[in-house]
Amino acid sequence: MRIDAPSLRHAARRLTVDADWLVGQAEWLSRSFDELPATGFRGQAAEAAVNRLHVLARPMTAPPAQMLRVAQVLSVTAGLQEELDAAEVRARGLVAGYAGAADALSLLLHNLRVLGDLLDYACARQIDLLCTPVQVEEPTRLGDTPDLEVAAVHELNLLTAPEAVQLLALEQPDLQILEVADGRLVAAVGDLATAPSVTTIVAGVGSSDPAGLPVHLNRARTVAAATGGAAVLWLGYHAPVQATHALAQEPARAAGTELQLFQRELTRRFPGQRRIVVGHSYGSVVAGKAASAGGGLYADDLILIGSPGAGVARAGELTLLGDRPQIHAMTNPSDPIGMTVTEGAGVHGPDPTAPGFGARVWPGDSSGDHSSYWADPVFLARLGELADQKKPAASSE
Repeated sequence: MRIDAPSLRHAARRLTVDADWLVGQAEWLSRSFDELPATGFRGQAAEAAVNRLHVLARPMTAPPAQMLRVAQVLSVTAGLQEELDAAEVRARGLVAGYAGAADALSLLLHNLRVLGDLLDYACARQIDLLCTPVQVEEPTRLGDTPDLEVAAVHELNLLTAPEAVQLLALEQPDLQILEVADGRLVAAVGDLATAPSVTTIVAGVGSSDPAGLPVHLNRARTVAAATGGAAVLWLGYHAPVQATHALAQEPARAAGTELQLFQRELTRRFPGQRRIVVGHSYGSVVAGKAASAGGGLYADDLILIGSPGAGVARAGELTLLGDRPQIHAMTNPSDPIGMTVTEGAGVHGPDPTAPGFGARVWPGDSSGDHSSYWADPVFLARLGELADQKKPAASSE
């Protein structure tokens, strides 16, 4: 529950009063120590004892200063909260005389509430920084801010996002930035809070290049439209820059851990959604590492497209945490990725579309290449069918 402005100001006043009292106590102790020689307590040992008492009492000066800094944070927060409260009053007054303005008012009030939540978070974080002796790390994952709704997480991330990401969010106002840090970006299109399904797209080689973000986002929009749900562009790792670097296992292994964490937090926030993960190219290696590592991957369906292998010998080694989980695979006949993997072996394991792998194989587009999956109506229709599958009702037992 959000703390109101009067409560913030009251807490600031109490801290200020108590800080002044502690300052007075510290000064009284210091005077008492200085008065000890007048009682006959003299000599080198007595002087050393008085000096030692002053040293022991010195830490008492730190809490009042800390309390005053916290009081200042609370006062500033109270002033900002009062501005938000006043904005709400003005908004209600402006639309009161307009018929059909209820939806606009509801949206405006929601945005003000999001700003209030973000203000609460910023206030609490600043107090943590003032009161914690060790450095508090900046949030970099969706799970680092579990109490903030997605809209507030988006606003928080924009405060530290690179300029390219900020411009992207400005140009595409429906974009929700879920994670951003050090060349990593996780963004959603569609309303995550209400969407019946969410499809996480794990991109591959070269996807960390900011110049390619519009292309990846267009793919996410296409998937969201095809499924009728939300889509997440997951670039939560430093993707290999070029194909020769995609032979490495370690980037996929590290990224798989990050993908696990993201899908777990997504499930915690929206447990009723159907979850689909699509791994494209090297992204399928990442998704395979996530599903084969300890703990498994929170997904109902995993789709490996244009895959050089999933890091395992067979689909049975992949663990999906979902309802009736299934592994699917698809590679276009003209996709050159097919030359890097065989039915029996490959740098990242055998071809996921091979019969012995055990995935449900979707036939590829005979004229399609490595990047045409996102424009293939058959592929998109299959995605839509998966998204439409209803999750079973929770047992009442």
